[in-house]
Amino acid sequence: MTKLLILSDSHNSTGAVERILHAESDATAVIFLGDGLRDLEEALTLYPKMKVYAVAGNCDFGALEPLDGLAAFDQVVVFYTHGHMYGVKYDLDTLADAAARGAEVALFGHSHIPHAEQRGKVFLFNPGSCGRCYTGPNTYGVLTLDQGKIISHEHKEVPHL
Repeated sequence: MTKLLILSDSHNSTGAVERILHAESDATAVIFLGDGLRDLEEALTLYPKMKVYAVAGNCDFGALEPLDGLAAFDQVVVFYTHGHMYGVKYDLDTLADAAARGAEVALFGHSHIPHAEQRGKVFLFNPGSCGRCYTGPNTYGVLTLDQGKIISHEHKEVPHL
């Protein structure tokens, strides 16, 4: 069984990232979807053994991380991106088409709106914004995989101090 911790759009909220990593310290891996890479780097000083996958968002100026990533977890291929290059604030068709070329799951951020939807053969998942969200509460996501299947997915509010 694999527990993926999905974070995006922390927007200079290192404390929020630290609280999430503390609450979900049993996660197999963290996938960070951009717009707050510095927050992630600072928070990871407290969790140096955490396995992390990250992409740059449209606000991660000067970042060396790629814009997209592809990884396999528990026999599930996951495509992950911030989403701005796929127009996710307008529709999810371009993202779904890109992911369908080899992945079963597409993770994205950018819109700040939690989302979960099966579209054809691809499961689309946005954890929402974990810091300074202007569309609602600060949220993150958890995906649980087992033997090639998504067992569960959930959106959680960022823990308070």
